[in-house]
Amino acid sequence: MSEHFEVVKVTSKGQMTIPVRARKLIGIKEGDHLAVYINGDEIIMRKFTPFKQASARDAIFKLIGKGTGPVDLAEKHDQYLTEAKERKMKE
Repeated sequence: MSEHFEVVKVTSKGQMTIPVRARKLIGIKEGDHLAVYINGDEIIMRKFTPFKQASARDAIFKLIGKGTGPVDLAEKHDQYLTEAKERKMKE
């Protein structure tokens, strides 16, 4: 982790401004998403690209519903994919 740090102030609504230097280093732009992780008393944020919704034009679309999995897979597929990715990163 970098030894360079900046102090930010949290507003009454829990908002803060990510310093320009940090946004430029990571390439964060307006509308981008961040994943927020809690590690003890640390908050870790990473740039996150959400998964796009499948459409009938996607080759994989014909396979939706053909396999087995949790009953709420259709509603929570992004969450399950993110959790699987996090587990793989810990390995």
